[in-house]
Amino acid sequence: MKEVARQLLQGLDYLHRECGIIHTDLKPSNILLELDDSKAVVSRYIEQTPVRTTETDAGSEEGVIATPLSEVITTPLISEMDNIRVRIIDFGVASWVDKHLSDRIQPPHLRAPEVTLGAPWGTGVDIWSFGCLIIEFVKGHLPFPGAASRDGTWTAEDDRLAQLIEVFGPFPRALLERGARPKEFFDEGNLLRIPKLSPASFLSLMDGETEVLRRPKDMPKAEVPVFVDFLENVLAIDPDDRKSAAEMLKHPWLVPEAVRTAPPERS
Repeated sequence: MKEVARQLLQGLDYLHRECGIIHTDLKPSNILLELDDSKAVVSRYIEQTPVRTTETDAGSEEGVIATPLSEVITTPLISEMDNIRVRIIDFGVASWVDKHLSDRIQPPHLRAPEVTLGAPWGTGVDIWSFGCLIIEFVKGHLPFPGAASRDGTWTAEDDRLAQLIEVFGPFPRALLERGARPKEFFDEGNLLRIPKLSPASFLSLMDGETEVLRRPKDMPKAEVPVFVDFLENVLAIDPDDRKSAAEMLKHPWLVPEAVRTAPPERS
């Protein structure tokens, strides 16, 4: 997964700095993996994964028969792939860094806070989507999906903002002051329709029992603080505090310790 994250950041860095482009629609269906030998990967997965079946009415006196279920290759298999090449595709709703073509950007569950609030936005929206996707790829769950209440008390946007506040704390006043929509959601910094929240730090969630954010079983416990720091840098609520793709490529979670501690080359 680190290699996928690294290549995504390299792609975003190229788009942002070299091309002056903001993708604005980074999501799983717009990220492709190019493999040297896809048939071998699928064959290995089939060999290692038992076939799941379900009982189907056979329409006869014999009763039921077992029918194979369709399978989706899961993200943990990515770590077993060799020579992965990541491709970012579909620039149909992309914007220029210095000229936005639309403010209706990003899927709701991957939407940066500044976009929801109607505040100015830039390349940081791609970094936010990237952070959400890394959690989704690692855990297989959307981190901040948001859901409207059944009785209409709050909207999916309200719920998503509440989830963010529970993990990252109150929204910075400076960000709220820059937005065109905060009065739709907040009153004196507090959510209008969801007043009761259950705060929890990102680190405690990764070490706890919450399924969506609990650390993956194959992640060493010692790696959790570094991974959490990585996520907190790309998921900073205020885009002014969010790191760029270039900066994140130097983060300890992606850079092996041997490389970080190696002495500089002598000229």
